[in-house]
Parts: sequence; structure tokens; C-alpha cells
Amino acid sequence: RSISLLDDRSKIVASRFGKDRFRIAGTAEFNGANKDIRADRIRPLVEWCERHFPGISTEHATPWAGLRPMTPSMLPRVGHGRKPGVFYNTGHGHLGWTLSAATARLVAEQVAAELGACRSGSTDLIGRLPRAA
Repeated sequence: RSISLLDDRSKIVASRFGKDRFRIAGTAEFNGANKDIRADRIRPLVEWCERHFPGISTEHATPWAGLRPMTPSMLPRVGHGRKPGVFYNTGHGHLGWTLSAATARLVAEQVAAELGACRSGSTDLIGRLPRAA
């Protein structure tokens, strides 16, 4: 069983991955589709680890950057778009795995309602989708 630790003051999360890996995470920035890793963004994470977990070597730390769509308000964009038939379930940022399943269900219910699926438990949405021309 894995437990994550959150340092709320530093906004850093630490978690163990398997027997020999330790993950430190905690930064986000608006940078488009750029996955470049800046040393000045990694340094505070390494220093935090060395300060709070002196027994863990950071010598072989592997910096990593993932693209996580987010909005400036940190609130995801969920539900109907401006045009009929357009729905969004994006922008969850670092809470994507945490929130996306619940918001996907909400969006699926909206899609089903728009397609006229009955709420009596019908899951046959494929037959209700418009055919491509």
C-alpha cells in the first residue's frame, strides 16, 4: 500500500513507487505544449527532499514533466460546449486522475440526455450516434 505525503506550505507531494523509487512532485506552470525541464523548477524539489528525507539519495534523480491541461482558475471545463454536440471534460490539471472519472460520468449523462437516451439504464448510445456522411 502506498501513502502520499503533502506538504501544504511548500505545495509538494511525496510518494513511494515500489521498493526503490520515491517521487517528489509539486510544480505547475502555464507553458503550452513545452515539456522542457528547467533546473530552477527542479532545484527546490530536490532541496526539499534532502531536507525532509536525508536518507534518500537524490544523486540519480530523474526530472520529468507531464502535460496536464488546466485553466487559470484551476477549475476544469466540464459539460456542454457552445455548439450543439460539443462536450468538454478537460483542464483538471494535477487532479486529473482524481476527478476525471466523476466528471466523465457527468458528461456522459449530458451526452446521453442530448442524444435522447432514456434514463432507465439504457447504455446503447452507439445506436443513437449520428452517422458520418
